[in-house]
Amino acid sequence: MFRPFGGMMTTTFFILFLGIFAFATVMGGTLSWAARSEKYGKLRIHKGRNPIADKLKAPTIAMNYSLPWIMYGAFFYFLGNHVIYAGIPSWPRLAFESLGAVILYDFLYYFLHRSMHTKAGMKLIHGVHHKVRYVTAESGSYLHPLETFAGTALFLGSVVIIGPVSAASFLIANFLFTTINIWVHSNFVFKNPWAGLLNFWTRTHDVHHYYCRNNYSSIFPFWDQMFGTFESGVKVKAKAA
Repeated sequence: MFRPFGGMMTTTFFILFLGIFAFATVMGGTLSWAARSEKYGKLRIHKGRNPIADKLKAPTIAMNYSLPWIMYGAFFYFLGNHVIYAGIPSWPRLAFESLGAVILYDFLYYFLHRSMHTKAGMKLIHGVHHKVRYVTAESGSYLHPLETFAGTALFLGSVVIIGPVSAASFLIANFLFTTINIWVHSNFVFKNPWAGLLNFWTRTHDVHHYYCRNNYSSIFPFWDQMFGTFESGVKVKAKAA
């Protein structure tokens, strides 16, 4: 019998799911504030103004924050009980399910993203996002709604392909998918040794936005390295705080 929002859809699950979005919202807002501040703005790789009118930026970003909520709601309602099971599996299975979904998403996104860097793709959809040359966590959400829809659909589709996955695996995958995509647009680099991975993400995506080329994957370098589109951005040096 079909039971929408039943089975694995516990109160704890939804509290944690909403907590991830709350954390991501605070994270994005904090990084955007830091990018505009005099002290922390010095840590950005590139600084400048983007040719986006405020009357267009605010509603577009708001729409791209709202659309995933609708898509997740539909996913939980129609597929949740078929794709997500309750409980926490063994550690190997937890890692396979959560990381597998993120890796598969990034693989599929590579080809989607690269296809949008054609003349037609840039004109119809992706060119909206590339009005942002000097990225921040906030302006990184300036997208054509179809691009937001496609990216979210790829992630949820990857969960379905890897699935069934545990509720814990889904939450971990969702946390990685959400927070990393915010961070890569933050444009911050640090000299601290512990920030190596964080700097890698921002440097490679800065190359993509600043020069509008290469680095089409969102999270892992494998696919760009495999298909000859990787550009490290290591010549961009971190600035002292």
